[in-house]
Amino acid sequence: MDKYFFANAVLSVFCKNYMGLKKGLPVRPSEMGVLNIISETAGPHTPVMLAEMLKVSKPMITAHITSLEKNGYIIRSPSPQDKRAYYILPTEKAKTLVQEAKSDLKNKLDVLKKELGRNEFNALVAIAEKANKIIERNNYEV
Repeated sequence: MDKYFFANAVLSVFCKNYMGLKKGLPVRPSEMGVLNIISETAGPHTPVMLAEMLKVSKPMITAHITSLEKNGYIIRSPSPQDKRAYYILPTEKAKTLVQEAKSDLKNKLDVLKKELGRNEFNALVAIAEKANKIIERNNYEV
């Protein structure tokens, strides 16, 4: 088997399996990214800031915000300085979901860490981080 084909196959299965760790969420993984940011980092958070942090388009963030608001996970709060702008705030429902999802993912990653061992687990994370930076630096489409 060609080494690049094999690498592609292994990485594809890994990505699929990793995304599978997040199954069962009532929101899409990309929407969960929005909830994680607004629940776990200091605000205020604007749609433009969220798009930049998640490296997605403004229309994509707008779609996420609309869906999350419709389902009771966020509220829009008008900016006191600029009445056209607004901030995205998590509801209690969002904060609860983020904490439950964080705990569930931690438990699943703890199994991976236990079976790989601390050093291999840390190496896996470090290599993935380095690969992400290389891909981003070279402007590959993600």
